[in-house]
Amino acid sequence: MAESIYRVGDTSDRPLPAINPEAPPIIQALRYGVTAPSAHNTQPWRIEIASATKARLFFDPDRMLPETDPPGRQVHISHGTLLEMTAIAATTIVYRAQIEILPEGDMSIPEFGTKPTGVVQLLKEPGIQVDALFKRVLHRRTSRLLHEGPPLAADERRWIAEAAQCEGIEIGWVPDALLDRMRDIVSQAMAIEMNDRELFDETRIWWRFSDREISEKGDGLHFDTSGLTGVSLLLSRWLMGHRNWHAGYSRDSYIKRFGSSARSTRALLTLITRTNTMRDWIKTGRAYLRAQLAADELGLRFQPVSQVLQEYPQMNDLRREVEQLLGVAEPAKLQMLVRVGRTKQPGLSPRRGLASIIRS
Repeated sequence: MAESIYRVGDTSDRPLPAINPEAPPIIQALRYGVTAPSAHNTQPWRIEIASATKARLFFDPDRMLPETDPPGRQVHISHGTLLEMTAIAATTIVYRAQIEILPEGDMSIPEFGTKPTGVVQLLKEPGIQVDALFKRVLHRRTSRLLHEGPPLAADERRWIAEAAQCEGIEIGWVPDALLDRMRDIVSQAMAIEMNDRELFDETRIWWRFSDREISEKGDGLHFDTSGLTGVSLLLSRWLMGHRNWHAGYSRDSYIKRFGSSARSTRALLTLITRTNTMRDWIKTGRAYLRAQLAADELGLRFQPVSQVLQEYPQMNDLRREVEQLLGVAEPAKLQMLVRVGRTKQPGLSPRRGLASIIRS
């Protein structure tokens, strides 16, 4: 693509889990793998090390989102992001990652965590080229901030779509003619979720309200990633603290801030699959991760706004409208809807250490 004046520098600022310098190759690759994005930053992963070059990835049932993600679709998309991030990192230590998705087949919800979602086998490959997206791994951030600057150029959209190519995943963009309506729908969907006590209480469980909680938990969501600092940050932590979470003024404040960001949206990326299987979910995560890293190279930030795609009754009408607008009919599935634009620097989401994720 043509060189973009919006490309950002190769800044690396995301801390990595500490490991022994003599750690086996699979640990070296997974060190980067666990920095991958995940739904609600739940990091719903449990990893079993099989050998110096092999690992099995399992779902952690304690990190499910049963209210907002009843089938477990979004948390399994998160497994795809980890698998792809691990594969990208492996190229830096002269290994190619051979990934097998669902080697023991699909799982019903009661089976979650009992069978692997994926197996990573690292194969030594002298001369392998380092994946070009690796240089963005430690700079990648999700941004919930206002979009600023010019709309995305056509070559920027192509760059992102080409980088994310994955068999069975259709990467596309919401047409400009539909963008105003889709901005409204995104805002309405968030309001539906926040105004339902059980749905919004699930977000509270994963919200971190203080620096100490962020540090100790190493997961979840927090106000810093919304660009709040100083007095604004302290006020928001009070307004939406544990005691005030369901208060009307707290919800109204959050909905208003989210609506402002939604209205500023410059572009909406879509990831669509022809079917809606667990394999499709995991493959979607792999494509999403590559798209986000490619966008980061251009100075563009991602924010999934997939509330409207969630499979609970309160969202049925809006979800069907979106599917109709975009021409998506069963068995196809719109797996992800993503805000893409230029924003100020957002805060970092925390990460758990490898020791809390790996099981022997």
